[in-house]
Amino acid sequence: MISVSFEWAESCSVRFKVKGHSGLKPKGEDIVCAAVSALTQTFAAGSEQFLNAVCKGKIVQGNADILIKVPENKSDELKLLTNVFKHGFRKIAESYPEQLTLI
Repeated sequence: MISVSFEWAESCSVRFKVKGHSGLKPKGEDIVCAAVSALTQTFAAGSEQFLNAVCKGKIVQGNADILIKVPENKSDELKLLTNVFKHGFRKIAESYPEQLTLI
């Protein structure tokens, strides 16, 4: 099972973690893993590109631990973007509750 969590470190930074594998299909054929990977990479890259965020952490073999920090004047935008991505993960979890949990 994949677990996804978001934790606010302060008003202008969020720690984002993804752990585990869905196990639905073999590596390279798993739609849940592909969807989670796409959202994870887009959240980090989008934060950097559109919010001038600094992302620190790592993505290794399906696991991610990333701290996203934005300038103070972008904290509202980070909250909005985080909620959009939480919604995306929540929708996947609704369709695949045995493969993904949002903590």
